[in-house]
Amino acid sequence: KSGMSAPGGDGEDKQPKKKKRQIALSRDVVIKRLTRRRGTQPKASPLAQLQEILEDAPEKGRFVGDTMFWKYFQDIEISRIYHTDSAEYRNLKVMFWETVFYVILLLCLTTYLFMLQSRSLFDARQEQEKYWAGCDSTGLCKLHQVDSLQSFWGFMHGEFVDRAFTSYDDPPENVASIMTNFAPNYFPLTWHPRVIGPQKANVLLGTARVRSLRVQKNEGCMVSKLYAHIYPDCYGMYSSSAMSTRRFATRFVPSYLADAFRYMSATETMQASIDGKLATYGGDGFVIDLPWNASDARTALKDLWDWNWVDQATRAVIIELTTLNTNVNVIVNSRVLFEFGPTGSVTSMVKSAGGRIALFTPATSTPAALTVFVCQFVLLFMFTLFTCYAVWLMFKTCKNFIGEDPWGFLKKQSIFGKIAFIFRTFYHYLRYLWNLVDLMMISLFFAHMTFRFLLYQAVQSQANLAPSSIGHPERFMPFSNIMVPVNTSNNMLAFLALLMWVRSFKYLCMSSYFRLLVQILEQCAAKLFCFSCLLMCIFFGFAVAFFVGWGGTDERYTWIIGSFLVNFFLLIDGFQVSEEWFQPGKDPIMPIVFFLYITLIYFVLMNIAVAIVLDVYATADRTIKEDPNRQNPMLVFFTAYRKMWLGISLVKESAEENMKAEELSIPLQKLPGVVRRKWIEKKRRMQQLANENFAGMEIYPAELDNRDMAMTSDWTLPSSRKDVFAEMDNSSMNGPLALYDVSEALLNAEISRAQLQRLMDEDPSLPILLHESRAEAVIRRFKELDAREVAEGEEYVPPVRRLQGQVFGEVDALEKVKLDDDIPDVPEISELTEEMSDAVTSMRNQFRVQLTGMIEATAALFEHLVDVTQGLDAVRENHELVLNSVREAEEKDFMQSLGKNLFKKK
Repeated sequence: KSGMSAPGGDGEDKQPKKKKRQIALSRDVVIKRLTRRRGTQPKASPLAQLQEILEDAPEKGRFVGDTMFWKYFQDIEISRIYHTDSAEYRNLKVMFWETVFYVILLLCLTTYLFMLQSRSLFDARQEQEKYWAGCDSTGLCKLHQVDSLQSFWGFMHGEFVDRAFTSYDDPPENVASIMTNFAPNYFPLTWHPRVIGPQKANVLLGTARVRSLRVQKNEGCMVSKLYAHIYPDCYGMYSSSAMSTRRFATRFVPSYLADAFRYMSATETMQASIDGKLATYGGDGFVIDLPWNASDARTALKDLWDWNWVDQATRAVIIELTTLNTNVNVIVNSRVLFEFGPTGSVTSMVKSAGGRIALFTPATSTPAALTVFVCQFVLLFMFTLFTCYAVWLMFKTCKNFIGEDPWGFLKKQSIFGKIAFIFRTFYHYLRYLWNLVDLMMISLFFAHMTFRFLLYQAVQSQANLAPSSIGHPERFMPFSNIMVPVNTSNNMLAFLALLMWVRSFKYLCMSSYFRLLVQILEQCAAKLFCFSCLLMCIFFGFAVAFFVGWGGTDERYTWIIGSFLVNFFLLIDGFQVSEEWFQPGKDPIMPIVFFLYITLIYFVLMNIAVAIVLDVYATADRTIKEDPNRQNPMLVFFTAYRKMWLGISLVKESAEENMKAEELSIPLQKLPGVVRRKWIEKKRRMQQLANENFAGMEIYPAELDNRDMAMTSDWTLPSSRKDVFAEMDNSSMNGPLALYDVSEALLNAEISRAQLQRLMDEDPSLPILLHESRAEAVIRRFKELDAREVAEGEEYVPPVRRLQGQVFGEVDALEKVKLDDDIPDVPEISELTEEMSDAVTSMRNQFRVQLTGMIEATAALFEHLVDVTQGLDAVRENHELVLNSVREAEEKDFMQSLGKNLFKKK
């Protein structure tokens, strides 16, 4: 069969099948195929589609501040920037000043941050934590050696008092003199703040306050009946519900210690809550202020020990004191926490918080304090301007969204309509990622300033922190409450600084070197956010598993939140595998859970996150193409803006400079019908595009249009429309039907030279029909600016009629062309013809081969069908033979039985 010629092939041999070209599997090929699968050609950006609307719209100020100029910065029309009244120029002006303003704002904020924090603040805090923990040069701390109630009292009576009341061979000079008058004779006493530490660099502000917290018996716990007769009471974990407020002093407690056994609320103690390892302890409790000298302090502590101020119901003891480092002007509030667990364990830690003196009062006495004070007001002013700008942008976005004034629109809505409108507007505004970042930045800054003002108010409201009382050794300085707004405001400032520097990516889109990276960041944000939600669920599931499995053996997993956070840092720091997991007799469940954690998180989810970024980068790298010779719109604007201030115009319309006013526009009614139709169709498309992007914008008055007229393509002649033919067939009019029906109100509209030129450039058929390639020539022709005077007796021919005659003449000339003439031989066309012929021949041969194969397969199938049919006939014949044999056997047996019966009767 392979040697036979294909039928109908005129005896030609079958052409050999061409080998398919092998394509190497490379990165570029994969990206191209992926891009082709998603769409062969990237869609034009909205800004590119709205270029004509931006130019022709009567309200160009409506587009100022629109986010599409940031999103599609590379699509801004360069030629329109030279027009100072264009939407492109005005938007670039807003974008330029926004960039300048933001750079100044970022520099001011960074300066403010550097003035608030310094290395000296960290060193002062570290020094105080080690000092009160009793640490030596080797890092061994006596505080961590406290493991029982007896060692606790030993530390308090010895190490703590020695450090709180430092003795010097050479007494230091008095830092300040604080006078206290006693009524009724106003007998004065002068006090001096104590200097502590071996370096004499820290001054103790006020006295040290010791506070204990207790729990109620049999609250949160239950005594077993097996030993209730020996231990009738139990004391559980500390919580707000189990906290005891009952006075627990015995009858003969010394009178000067009576108040130490009385419960005081957080308002009375003026102390803040503290987080420990076992629980979070409030600012209330049982309080005692230590005396101003070491001997009295030791006596008070000894009496507290003797009178069981700390017993089995005590769950925490907190020592709070505040120091001022005179070398760096840093105030450090230190709190020593002792936790007494219900299991008998004792844990201890030192927590400190600090701040520069300039944080607590709006001081201007030192250069650093003056800088902080000035930066605060400068930032407050600039963020107020930034907020006004964001509100203005939101107002513009809202107005474009609804097409009218938002306040007037809200008045027309119901309550639910107003709520829905607010949510829809915010959603429309926040679809641009950087708008959301702006709102977060504004909220964080004003929250930070609110806490700063609360800090100033708290300092002013505390009598012990007044300039005449601060540092008094017999009064407590409530700096822990003051440090709460300090820490909160600093935390918000940290997030604000992060967002401020991340937001600078928005302005990198103005550079072609970084534009791709910014677009990848914007596209990845939404996908990674959805992926992070999935990741959080999986992490929480593993946190619960580790909490249940290792909560009793590993301190890091003893609470669910800690277990959740540790799982994140396992990705960076790793986990030390213990050999005990795999010893005989060990429970294998936790190694299995940990193996599942590594498999799912490391090898699956982390790779998915990387794949999301690589997918966006790979596709964006091939879909975003820019002209390397294209000018940067911002640089062009800067040039035009500078020339504008110098009084120089860069509008490159040299043709219009030498034209008369009547040559710059033409009424629509003076143009031929096909031009009118093309213009109306273009205005319709622009109106449809405007309706999709801007509500309430009228470019084409639809009420003046013929609503029965359907939308046609630019390449469709009016006389080819079916509805026109239908009207011509059914029309009872005596005159001809108008093929280019345009409303009278639209005929009076003026078309500028630039608009007409753009219409002719977009539609290549118009220059052919009009016999002109320049719009100014068309205007002069149909406005008859160059027409000669009509001679006497000569008939006046309108320009449109002359054009019709010219077109018909060219059609007639085309019909007279001799088609039988010899066609000149063009080598390129001949070569292309031969290639097409070879391709058709090859395709025909392949078709014949495939057709022959189909015929052969059909013949084979027919033969199999014949065999099946013959088999069925044989089965049917055999079936009939079997039935006949059965019938004959049954009849024979019946006759035999009948004969036997007759014989028996006889």
